[in-house]
Amino acid sequence: MVANQRLLNTVELIENNLAEPLSVEELANAVGWSRWQLQRTFQARFGYSISAYYRKRRLSNAAMALIARPCSILEIALNYGFENQQSFSRAFTLCFGLTPGQYRTRRTPKDIFPKLDPSLNSYLNGESDMEPEIKVYPGKTLWGLTTTFNAPGSPQPNNMERLPALWMEFQRKIGELGQAPAVCWGVVDCSTANDDLENMTYWASFEDDQAKAYEGLQRLDVPEQTYACFIHKGPIHTIGDTLTAIFRDWLPNSEYCHTGGPELELYDERFAFDHPDSVLEYWVPIRKVS
Repeated sequence: MVANQRLLNTVELIENNLAEPLSVEELANAVGWSRWQLQRTFQARFGYSISAYYRKRRLSNAAMALIARPCSILEIALNYGFENQQSFSRAFTLCFGLTPGQYRTRRTPKDIFPKLDPSLNSYLNGESDMEPEIKVYPGKTLWGLTTTFNAPGSPQPNNMERLPALWMEFQRKIGELGQAPAVCWGVVDCSTANDDLENMTYWASFEDDQAKAYEGLQRLDVPEQTYACFIHKGPIHTIGDTLTAIFRDWLPNSEYCHTGGPELELYDERFAFDHPDSVLEYWVPIRKVS
């Protein structure tokens, strides 16, 4: 199934279930991608998360019903999956700037969020001119510090505050331990995130397979895995462009899919923060599409 068809199926499933609870996990299973790949590809293609789109479409249909149907506001709230009129009114007012009652008195639709047409947002494999190295990497034992963060696309993203602070604390800690690793690893674990891309887990770490533990550091065992290894060249603050190209262009149109496992960032002597020639490697866990 090509990428656009998967996205089209996702949109149709949402449209057909606006009155029912629908998780990203259910959508991902239906279209044959991991939850994380569907979230990342949807976000990269359209500029907002699946959860945000679902909420906007559900509220837009409720807004149309307010104008077209004589039923009560409570009935409309229940018809579109809200537990009560109060929760519906809060969400509706936040979306439209009017209460449901005020919106109904307008008698004409306003700020309706349209149904997506994925065919209008198609991209070709190779458009971003990225070609990763595909390789199997043996399992590794990492030692480091961890935090949680809200990813771009979430209601309140905080990655640009939480992650730099974690790396600063990590560098301080390994300095206290007398460690100077040639390679450091960032680990992005999406398994802890909710459908709004909140509460993702991130590790700042180094590799050491010795049995001894490091005081104040946590252990993370990463299993053997096939990765698509991409090169990001340029200042660290432009990494978002590389990630967009991976998840919007390359991965959905490749013969691979995301496993749902942790993504890795490799930092070695080539990395120089904001220098234009800085290099880091971004590893995406993959398997061949069956």
